[in-house]
Amino acid sequence: MGKRIAIALLLLRAAEIVAFLLVAWAIGFFPALGLMVLTSLAGGLVLRHAGRGQIAHLRVAMRHNGVTEVAGHAGKLMFALGGILLLLPGFITDLVGAGLLVGPIRRWLGATIGRALGGTRRPSGPGSVIDLAPDEWRPVADHELAKPDRR
Repeated sequence: MGKRIAIALLLLRAAEIVAFLLVAWAIGFFPALGLMVLTSLAGGLVLRHAGRGQIAHLRVAMRHNGVTEVAGHAGKLMFALGGILLLLPGFITDLVGAGLLVGPIRRWLGATIGRALGGTRRPSGPGSVIDLAPDEWRPVADHELAKPDRR
């Protein structure tokens, strides 16, 4: 497994060099270099926006609640991963990182990884707990809780 990862990283670096040369050929060396620097700065801003709080929350959730809790936060993890990929030099990683910043792509990939990790959604209904702020709830009468007749 370690050899495959090492080979994949070497192939990624080779592909990044080829991609840089193609972009430099199309727009020029210095504009390509400037674009790479700008995407790295954008990655830093994305990571700042993601914040240490969210990453620390994911770490604590993994330690205390296991994979199921992390699967619920996979979208936040994908956002931070997008920032990391933008921060790395190279146009291929920049494209993947920018893709992870797009909401539908991030949600789809996060849900896919959550399912792969074995995370399941918690059931809703009587017996489940939903934490709401005081202005987000109201008392409900017993007759409103009756289940609708399904035919």
